Amino acid sequence: MEIMPMHVTSGLHFRTKITRNEFIFSLIGFIWLVCLPQASFSAAPSPENGEKVYQAYCIGCHQIGNRLPSGPDLKGINSRRDSSWLVRWIVEPDKMLAEGDPIATQLKQEYNNIPMPNFGLSEAQAKDILAYIAAKSSGEMPAKPVTKPQASILPTQTSENGKEIYQKICSACHTIGGGKKVGPDLKGVTSRREPSWLVRWIQEPDKMLAEGDPHATQLKQEHGNFPMPNYGLSEEQAKGLIAFIAAESGGELPPSVTTQGETKPEEQTASVAEPAAPAGDFAIGKALFEGQKPFEKGGPACISCHTTSDVGGLGGGTLGPDLTKVNSRFGGITPALVNVSFPTMRGVFSKKKLLGDEATHLTAYFAETNSKDEKPSQNFTISLISIIGFILLYILTHLIWRKRLTGVRIPLVGR
Repeated sequence: MEIMPMHVTSGLHFRTKITRNEFIFSLIGFIWLVCLPQASFSAAPSPENGEKVYQAYCIGCHQIGNRLPSGPDLKGINSRRDSSWLVRWIVEPDKMLAEGDPIATQLKQEYNNIPMPNFGLSEAQAKDILAYIAAKSSGEMPAKPVTKPQASILPTQTSENGKEIYQKICSACHTIGGGKKVGPDLKGVTSRREPSWLVRWIQEPDKMLAEGDPHATQLKQEHGNFPMPNYGLSEEQAKGLIAFIAAESGGELPPSVTTQGETKPEEQTASVAEPAAPAGDFAIGKALFEGQKPFEKGGPACISCHTTSDVGGLGGGTLGPDLTKVNSRFGGITPALVNVSFPTMRGVFSKKKLLGDEATHLTAYFAETNSKDEKPSQNFTISLISIIGFILLYILTHLIWRKRLTGVRIPLVGR
């Protein structure tokens, strides 16, 4: 039998020419079907949508064509930074800072160590923002006419000016009645803080933090250590802003905040108004805090990380701050419980949010503990108990085991 030599070929082998052509056309068609949806249905970045997102989140710290103390001028940023870097910086600035990205770190250091907040924006929103900045930088975005606020909402010229300042500077980090964002909800703040404190806090927050003002320091600690930027506002602008917040909150303008003149000395020393008594039940709030009553959605009990002076024994947890006076510290804690903004709590309660009634009951509990003094630190007591316990355990072990070899040693010595 004759053996035919084998011919080895590489690649695909087709018996006929028509089969090869069919394969090539099929391959081209497959690639076309895969790529066509990407090319046809992937929406291009929208400068119009980017403007809306920019106005909602960026304008408080940035401008396009002007530099603010809190953030760099964004004009032409698209040509100075790689687009992929910019998109990621907008989407997850906290991660980039944690990773030690050199540009991110340098930006933070240059702007008073104010970190870029993570607003939870998507990649598409980031690209829209960059499209808007590019269009605005090149002058392609038409300027929109500024509409005057309605007089029925803003009864005075002072609050009208305040609205403009609020929308340009404050709205990126604050709301008035819409819950917390990066900073606290400002609804009713004019009745919880004395006017002279508010005016100075708006004008020179950096100095108040440097001086160790307790309210200023606590606000920074409770909001991700984001310091309040100094925007260089005048006293008149600060008073206008306070007037607008008071009008939007539905309250009356504090008498010491006027469009002319200085704050009266006797009003500067006035005590801070206490928040209104909550409608919740103290007993239920205490049970929720101590874990005797579980939260409806399964969140951990407050006592796991916090304590109050109402808790007996060694107290509650020490991972978080003492909450004895948290209600007066924030002028009412309900909004912070419903819309959690504290970084650690946000991670724990993001999928296990508190119900409105639970927040109200907890507020009633904190309102009651507010009259008590905060507990001194228990760290020394716990350490002392641990040391004493170790010594007692050592002595007890020695007493129990010191004669265990006596029965062996005596016969050996006798030999």
